[in-house]
Amino acid sequence: MKRFLNLSVVLLAFLLFSCSSSHPSNDTDIVPDSDDIETIADDDTDSEEDLDFIDDFDETPEEYIEPVYPDPVCIYICPGQEDSKLCFGPLKTNVRCNANPKENEYVTVLYSDGTTEAYDNPLGNVDEPMDLNDDFVFFVLDPKDKELCFEGKRYCPNIYGCNRKNGYVYEIVSSKFKHSRYSVDEDKIVFNVWDSDSKLLLGDLKTNEIIELTDWGSYGEMQIKFPYVAALSSETIVSGLVVFNLITREMKDVPELYWCENFSLSKDKHLVCSGKYLEYGLGDDQNSNAWMLDLETYKITPLSVLSNNAVRVNMNGEYAFVDSGRDMVYYADYPGKLSGAEIYSFNIKTKREEKWTPEIKGIFEGNFTMPSFEYPYFSYVANDTDMTRTGHNYVLNIETGETIELYPNIGQEWPYIKDRHLLLGGTVRNGIAKLPDLPKLPENADELCEDNNPCTDNRYFVTDGECHFIPNHERCDDDDETTLFDICIDGECKGFAGTSSDEEMVLVEAGKFMYDGKEYEIEKPFKMDVFEVTNGKYAQCVEAKACVEPLRERSITVLNYYENPFYANFPVLYINQFEAQNYCNWLGKRLPTEFEWMKATWDGEEKTYLWGEEEPDYETYPDTFYANTTTGYPTMIDFDVVEVGTFPKDKTIGGIMDMSGNVSEWTTSEWSSKLCDTLPCKGLFGKDLVVIKGGGFRIGPELKKRHYSTPWTHSFYTGFRCVKNINIED
Repeated sequence: MKRFLNLSVVLLAFLLFSCSSSHPSNDTDIVPDSDDIETIADDDTDSEEDLDFIDDFDETPEEYIEPVYPDPVCIYICPGQEDSKLCFGPLKTNVRCNANPKENEYVTVLYSDGTTEAYDNPLGNVDEPMDLNDDFVFFVLDPKDKELCFEGKRYCPNIYGCNRKNGYVYEIVSSKFKHSRYSVDEDKIVFNVWDSDSKLLLGDLKTNEIIELTDWGSYGEMQIKFPYVAALSSETIVSGLVVFNLITREMKDVPELYWCENFSLSKDKHLVCSGKYLEYGLGDDQNSNAWMLDLETYKITPLSVLSNNAVRVNMNGEYAFVDSGRDMVYYADYPGKLSGAEIYSFNIKTKREEKWTPEIKGIFEGNFTMPSFEYPYFSYVANDTDMTRTGHNYVLNIETGETIELYPNIGQEWPYIKDRHLLLGGTVRNGIAKLPDLPKLPENADELCEDNNPCTDNRYFVTDGECHFIPNHERCDDDDETTLFDICIDGECKGFAGTSSDEEMVLVEAGKFMYDGKEYEIEKPFKMDVFEVTNGKYAQCVEAKACVEPLRERSITVLNYYENPFYANFPVLYINQFEAQNYCNWLGKRLPTEFEWMKATWDGEEKTYLWGEEEPDYETYPDTFYANTTTGYPTMIDFDVVEVGTFPKDKTIGGIMDMSGNVSEWTTSEWSSKLCDTLPCKGLFGKDLVVIKGGGFRIGPELKKRHYSTPWTHSFYTGFRCVKNINIED
């Protein structure tokens, strides 16, 4: 209450409304008497029948007390126009909703047309979204009587709530306008008013006070996590993403992020977004990726940047989740349909990417979508059939590994977790499920479990209230100068000598070379691997415990790819830059820079493709021309990686293979929009966005192109090769 009163002083309480985008202020606020407030309220609230029904909602009440709320506050959106009245505040109806679910159970809150139970709901058809606080389960409801809509409109949903104590439906926001988007944070609700000036309003559910935030923009999705409100608007300068600070009154557009198709606010003052970054060359030609915005500094950092990447994102605490399309593969029995969508978590503290969803084996791999997270619960939808719009909803406890199956056949609906409940807003199935009510993670959890061992991740589990020390695979220092490569193994720091032979490596001389019309110089010679690192070679590092297994074991068309002996001489996949660097260091080598890679490729001669300037053409070269690449070909179906060294023309003068085709390759160079004049180039996001070089079966064979990726990201079309420093005397 105090927080909202302070807000009212900072803002102008009851900012005034009109129906024009350039409106003057109204002269008066209009708050009608209680007799003017229309309702279908049931006055018989203390009947025995009512009290019996209450038991379904609160199983252990000592004494039932009917909830009491202040009278709704009403205003006129258009001055002097009776039809423009908007009323805000909980107002009881005579319609009951379904009981609260028991643990691990879900219920439909209120049925709509098309269901046999719809006769219990005379109000209208329920629509998305849904939300939750201590008093209500909120939903949008479109009235059956279209005479209630403004100026002949056929869709004018209002916001309702199912009271969690007495089981009755309450009007929350009612008018003849359209209120189809809103978000709730405890007692605050932000909602839109469409069909007028597309206003964005903030209400207090304890006092029924209303404040106008803006009166422009066509608002889509919106979220509130006090003191921040974020919303999508088509009227902003570039992006559609608007952030409003309720304390400072500051409103900011975020022009670098183009159309955040999906975003999530977190309590720790961050926002994650699935969208495009327009500045510095990361423009419209890229697919949506995942980004994080610091709401205090407005600094943007990449979370998951790789082509065909982020679809939906969600964030809670130190975890961000990305519903990724980068893994899409083709069904074996129906190549026109895609399978293999996956959900990855990104730990903001450790910058580690993980995959928690299970493997599905068969003729296809299935799709995992719709992530939502509230520690320790992770919700997702798993589609394990050949139907593209079906799937079951599961909730995973990441501490115990236990999985709860909830909504079946969920289709494309998106369930999300809030306050130990799972909400599902849909046109027919507006459901709420109850998760086991575990304690919240304490703010000092890291301090509770600190053991000063760099080789363990120290975790406090709310499930059992104990500390867990989980071995990691981070770099460490064993205090032995003779071991060049140190890594954590089974919770202890172990060193390796880091020596290897120069077998299957090619000498690259120092000297000048041209790159995109500019002259550069490599001052020291080095040796580079002839072949991309293969499954078989990488498995030797895994066996020595110096490397971790690939995040996934398949390729785009082969499910059992990594451990299958048939593919031992094929490039290893699903290795991020850190893991690739570990492998190279284990052998006393390292990853190349972008410019070392180019020096080795061109042999001093600038050209478009490794073989020259002849452009790939499907009709002339149906067998993928000189390299394994889809460039110039009508479809990606059946394309995949091949055995290293397969294409004789994909070879440098010095003998290095597969630099135009097969897989693209990691470098250590930071990504910049343009090549700098002098080395090293300073990247747009520092080491959080690096250059990927080389062609590939998915990317294309052009040598000069500069691709980019977050270094912690795994994929089935990026591999690597190593280089080695040499002494000039040798």
